[in-house]
Amino acid sequence: MTNLLETIQTGRQSKPPRVLLYGVEGIGKAQPLDAKVLTPNGFVPMADISVGDAVIGANGQACEVLGVYPQGTKDVYQVTFRDGSTTRCCDDHLWLTATCNERSKGMAGAVRTLTDIRHSLRYGTHFNHAVPRVAPVQFPAKDLPIDPWLLGMYLGDGHYGHSLMITNPELDIQNRVRNIMAADGDQVVMVDDLHMRLTSPDRSGTQFKATIDTLGLAGRKAEDKFVPTVFLNGSVEQRLELIRGLIDSDGFVTNPGSVEYTTVSPQLSADFCYLVRSLGGSACVKTKRGSYEKDGIRHKCKMAYRIFASFPNEVAPVSSEKHLAKWGSAEWRIHHTIREVTLIGQMECKCIRIDSLDSLYVTDDFIVTHNSTFGSEAPKPIFIQTEDGLDEINCDRFPLATKFDDVVAALKTLAGEKHDYESVVIDSLDWLERLAWDKLCHQYGAESIEKVDGGYARGYTHALSLWREVLDLLGVLRSRGMVIVLIAHSKVERFEDPESSPYDRYSPRLHKHAAALVKEWCDAVLFATRKMRTQSEDGGFNRKRTIAHAIGKDGGERVIRAYGSPTCVAKNRYGIAEELPLSWSAFINAMSTN
Repeated sequence: MTNLLETIQTGRQSKPPRVLLYGVEGIGKAQPLDAKVLTPNGFVPMADISVGDAVIGANGQACEVLGVYPQGTKDVYQVTFRDGSTTRCCDDHLWLTATCNERSKGMAGAVRTLTDIRHSLRYGTHFNHAVPRVAPVQFPAKDLPIDPWLLGMYLGDGHYGHSLMITNPELDIQNRVRNIMAADGDQVVMVDDLHMRLTSPDRSGTQFKATIDTLGLAGRKAEDKFVPTVFLNGSVEQRLELIRGLIDSDGFVTNPGSVEYTTVSPQLSADFCYLVRSLGGSACVKTKRGSYEKDGIRHKCKMAYRIFASFPNEVAPVSSEKHLAKWGSAEWRIHHTIREVTLIGQMECKCIRIDSLDSLYVTDDFIVTHNSTFGSEAPKPIFIQTEDGLDEINCDRFPLATKFDDVVAALKTLAGEKHDYESVVIDSLDWLERLAWDKLCHQYGAESIEKVDGGYARGYTHALSLWREVLDLLGVLRSRGMVIVLIAHSKVERFEDPESSPYDRYSPRLHKHAAALVKEWCDAVLFATRKMRTQSEDGGFNRKRTIAHAIGKDGGERVIRAYGSPTCVAKNRYGIAEELPLSWSAFINAMSTN
C-alpha cells in the first residue's frame, strides 16, 4: 500500500502558466473622428457612432456596434486604392489583406497592421496587398417617388423644358419608357426616331416632371445633375435599376464585366461611383477636357468625367438589348489593391467593435476594414480561432471554428498528435461561449440560451459542462508542457461591494457562471488597458466634468494590470507587479523574478 507521505512534493513546481488576457478592444486600432462609417442609412462620421448603433459589415448586412473606444490623438495615414478610393487610419489599424503570393495560391489572406502593409507595399513591380470588396450593401427598400431606371435615363439623356424630353434611338428603351409613363396615366410622343417627349393626355403636366421638380432637378443642366439621396440608399434592386438607367443612357460595355460611363457633372460622377461601390464594384474616374474649332477659334469643352467600372459576376448593371448582347462574366478579377499610404498628420481617433464574426466593417468609399482585436505573443503559438482575424500575423492557426465541436476537435488533435507548438491560444472566449450556447440551443430545440431546458437560467448551468470539457482538454495540454493563453474582450459590470457602495468595473465578457469558472481555473487574469489620468474642469453652469488624458504617446502607454481593483477584475498566483508593460516578455520576466 502506497504511503501518502512519500508522495508529498516540496518547493515550487514549475508548470506552464494558464493566462486569461482580456481588455478594452481597440487598443491602438483607430480611425479619425471624421472618417465615415457605413450604416443602414448611409455614411456617418466615426465621431457619431455609439454603442448599439448598426453599421454595415463586409457581407453587406447590418451588425451592432458592441463597443466604442476613444484613442486620443494619433498619427493618421491616408490609404489610397487602385480605383482612387481613400480612407484614413492609424499605423496599427488592422486590415484583412491578401498578398500577391497568397492570391496566387488561392488563399484568403491574413489580418495585418498598416505598418506591415507600408513595409511590404510592393511585391516586385506589383502592388502587394488587396482587400476584399464589400458584398452588395443591403440598404432597406425605399418608397421611391419615380421609377429608378427612368430617373437614370433622364439624368443621362434627359432635357428639361416646358415638357421633359429623353433622347435615345433604341426601340426597346423607347418601349420601356412608354410603358413606365403609361402606368402613371401619361404618354410618350415621338418627335422623331430619336426624341421622346413625356406628356400627359390633357397637357397638364406629367407626374414624372412634377417629381423631378420636387427632387430639386428642375432646370438642371448636364453639368449640374445629381442623384437624389433617397435613390443612393435604396435597396440593391433599386440601386441596380438606377445604374442600369444611367448606363443604358450614357454608358457602354467595354469588356465582359466592365462598363464605361461618361458625364460632365462632377456630382453625378461621384454619385455613380457611390452606386457602383455600394454594389461591390470598382469605379475609377479619369477626367478629360476636349476642344473643338469653330470659325477659326479653338473652344474648350466642359470637363468630362469618364468612369471605368467593373462589377461582381452576379451583378449585371445593364438592361438594354444592345448592352446585354455584349455583357458577360468578367474574364479576370480586378483586385482592390492598396497603392499608396501617406502620413497626413495627427488627429483625434477612436475605434469600434462590432458584432461580426469576421470583424470587418465598411468605411469611406465602401472600403472594407477591420475592427478592434487583441493578440498574444506566447512562444510558438497555435491559434484556435472562434473570431476570424483575431490571430497574430503569420501565426499558425486552425480553420475558423464555427461550431463548439470544432474547438473540441482542435484541442483533441493537439492532445493526441505530435507537434512542436509550445502554446495554445483560444481567441476569443466570448465567441467560444456563443458557440457553446448555439450547441445547447440546437440540442434542446430552443431559440435562445435563456429558453434551453425550459428556461430559468438552466441553459447557463448546462453551458458549464461544456466549459469544463474545454478546460479539461486544456489541462491535458498543460500537463504536456504547453502554455495556455485565453483571449477575451471586456465588458463593464456593476459590482455590489458589501463593504462599500456599488461601482462599475471591467471584467471578461462572459456570463457570470462561466467567468467565475474560467477565472478560478487560470493562474493569471490580466486586464489590458492604457495609462490614463483624470482631471476635473469647469463644464459650465456650475458643473464639473472629468476628462481622461492619456499618459505617454499614441493615446497612452499600453499596460496590463495583474491585481484586481475597483476598476477591473484581475489576479495572479505569481506575486508579480501590479502593473506591467503590455508584452508577453514583460509578463514572463516578472514571473521568473518571483
